[in-house]
Amino acid sequence: MGEGKGSREESELVPGLLRHWLIGRVLVAGLALGCYANSCWGDFVFDDSEAVINNQDVDPGATSLADVFSHDFWGTNISSRTSHKSYRPLTVLSFRLSFWLGGGRNPFHFHLANVLLHPLVCLLLLEVLNNWFCQLKTSSKPVSRVDWRAPICSSEALVATLLFAVHPIHTESVSGVVGRAELASALFFFSSILAYPSPTSQGGRAVEILRLLLTLVLAGSAMLFKEQGITALGVCTVSDVLFRAKKLQKESGGQAKCRSLPWSYWRQWCDGGSGRKLCLRSAVLCVGGAGLVWGRFAVMTTGAPQFKPIDNPASFSDSWTTKILSYNYLYSLNWWLLYHPWWLCFDWSMGCVPLVQSATDLRVAAVAVFWAGLGALAFRGLSRFHTGDGRLVILSLSLVVLPFLPASNLFFTVGFVVAERVLYLSTAGHCLLVAIGAAYIGAFSSLTKRVVQVFLVYLTVFLALRSVHRSSQWLNEESLFISGLHVCPLNAKEKS
Repeated sequence: MGEGKGSREESELVPGLLRHWLIGRVLVAGLALGCYANSCWGDFVFDDSEAVINNQDVDPGATSLADVFSHDFWGTNISSRTSHKSYRPLTVLSFRLSFWLGGGRNPFHFHLANVLLHPLVCLLLLEVLNNWFCQLKTSSKPVSRVDWRAPICSSEALVATLLFAVHPIHTESVSGVVGRAELASALFFFSSILAYPSPTSQGGRAVEILRLLLTLVLAGSAMLFKEQGITALGVCTVSDVLFRAKKLQKESGGQAKCRSLPWSYWRQWCDGGSGRKLCLRSAVLCVGGAGLVWGRFAVMTTGAPQFKPIDNPASFSDSWTTKILSYNYLYSLNWWLLYHPWWLCFDWSMGCVPLVQSATDLRVAAVAVFWAGLGALAFRGLSRFHTGDGRLVILSLSLVVLPFLPASNLFFTVGFVVAERVLYLSTAGHCLLVAIGAAYIGAFSSLTKRVVQVFLVYLTVFLALRSVHRSSQWLNEESLFISGLHVCPLNAKEKS
């Protein structure tokens, strides 16, 4: 992603044939479909029983459309104090469609929809990443739009999407019917990012306003499938800042004053008017997003949901030390699951992860490593803000962190300890970081490039096989609970 020779070598990390506009997309969709196709023949398992079997809102003949918009995800009146307060009416409507197409609660039709949604999300992600690389690589000419029939311009975009397509962390989202919320939300999440106008977009002010409104509508729709969909607006804002920094650097001829940390661009932005336009667009997103969030919280007329200590023990601890250490350990655990998706479990509650009650606990070392790694990546991105790779690292981190914030316990208490399904969007940023790192190493020499290529092939095959095996464990509750016992033997629910 650097300039000159290194950039040319990096572009050869994936053979040109695989970056053909059709072959690359067929490869992505085929792998995404193949890894989870066996889920179509699975039963309703775990949370599916409450969200589908016992939820009358799924049956079009049992409740009205008005009920869907006044009930929570599990079919309870949203104004009830016993409600879970998870407001996802569009997801429930998709369940109703599956019910209608299958002539009832036929698990095949419910699973089939999930299996088909995952490749669609992967294809949209490829378009988003391809757009980002075309816009931000310093060796590339800025484009007003990405032609989907043009060759995939970046090896990293294809590599990241392939890793995302086969990542085993997605099993809960794809193989569990409840994961429909994550899949459909991600579909609109990436659609919102694609709709957002970049600084090089063609069209007048009217077109830009329409695209901004479309971005808000798509992000709001993503939120009504799953709450974290609203974070698409944050990713759009980050990308806008980075795109404008690239455009400003090009217009200034890449002067030395641009080769510094982001805040050094502010005076140039203001002098050239780019800053005012950026602030205006950001204000539109901020006001629109605030309105969506206000409407979402207004639905919860009786306040926040009431969870139990077994759902999220750290939040009920009387010690702030225990809360802080335990929360941070959970962050590091989530990060570890992205890098090493072997230790997967469908239910991390009820004693599965003991609280971290003291700084002498050995697990604090994992917290230190996590924050050191995250800090190093952030420093790398900010210190190389003037280069394409630095900006892409920042974008990757935003795609990891922002979608995870609603599940972080920072703003409100959540009803779980670890939930692999909430990492669906964050996995995209993680895979992008891996692809950027692989390209950086591969650019040193032809030998390192060959080693990286072999490693990426091995990694893709390994993750794909792991996903196939993991999805087979979700076919019925017996195999699912048995798999959980190997990971969380302390879970009281699984032992019983």
